[in-house]
Amino acid sequence: MSISLVVSCHSRGNVIPDAAPAPSLFAKPVKESERSKDELWRRAADEDPMDLARLADREGAGGLLDGLEEGGPLGLVALKALPFADDAEAAYQRLGEIVGQMDPGESPPVVAAVQAIALRPRRQVEPVDPPGARSCALALLVIAEKKSLPNNVRAQAITALRLLAERGAVDAGAIPADLDAR
Repeated sequence: MSISLVVSCHSRGNVIPDAAPAPSLFAKPVKESERSKDELWRRAADEDPMDLARLADREGAGGLLDGLEEGGPLGLVALKALPFADDAEAAYQRLGEIVGQMDPGESPPVVAAVQAIALRPRRQVEPVDPPGARSCALALLVIAEKKSLPNNVRAQAITALRLLAERGAVDAGAIPADLDAR
């Protein structure tokens, strides 16, 4: 089994070797977790910004990443709540790993979370995880450069990259411009 896992990881080309596998965001979970029974997680599933912010405040980026790893609808709730977490930038590394492993066509919810985190106003504090932001930007760059993908998927990655470029995570000159209005 380990041989086939190594072969499958290397065949994708953009998988980070030490990264945990990407959660399945569109599959139904095998069993109901404690998080899915939690009242705040349930309320946040309705995508009310106040409930998402409350969840982010209580869980922080670490707790939300744990929820993301469960996948399914709970993982999608975690992605929606991540931008509200005070330490959301700490999630860049893992979000980049996930983007690098998943089918680019399924990446929009993860890319949207990266974009929403990057849209947050800058604060006068040290960046939480600059190497993580750079790693995430490199994973998004792979999607942005893949001209075989639908334009809307590439455009979302390009937008997120431009926001990350403003924060020094990627060189703006490396971002594809072929989708820009002429």
